[in-house]
Amino acid sequence: MMCKFPFLIKTNAMKIPGFYTILMMLATLSAATSCKKEYVRPDHYAVDLFQNEKNEQKKRVLSHEEAAEKSLIVIKSNETELLSTPVINKKAVYIYKINAGRLMKTDKESINFPVRIISDQDLKISSTKSDSLFMYLIKPGSYKLLVDDFGVRYQILPSSPVR
Repeated sequence: MMCKFPFLIKTNAMKIPGFYTILMMLATLSAATSCKKEYVRPDHYAVDLFQNEKNEQKKRVLSHEEAAEKSLIVIKSNETELLSTPVINKKAVYIYKINAGRLMKTDKESINFPVRIISDQDLKISSTKSDSLFMYLIKPGSYKLLVDDFGVRYQILPSSPVR
């Protein structure tokens, strides 16, 4: 007695030529529909709603000692007022006027008050004017047209501490 495989067994149903092809089509169709396909979203359809916020990285703020070392002049003042806020290249620039103050560090220049300065950051001066600010100043390196128009002599050191 010989062991026969199921596909070698000949039955009356197998004698029909289309039955085998129909059976194979049903098996293929059931296998194709039984697989679960998950939708994977392609990256080129992605919309980044916070693109500008990701590009703005937090800048490192210098310590008071580092800022004093890098600056030419350090002024401590509580009589500072905001003169203007022009916008250049979609970025606000602040122009301040220091009416009086105390020199904490100076190069060999003498300073006559009032002095106009330019800054990339808002100093957030309160209306009570009881707070004293330390302003770390350097020679203006940018905003040439604003320096000439507003009579600005110094610029706030970038990444200097505000308070």
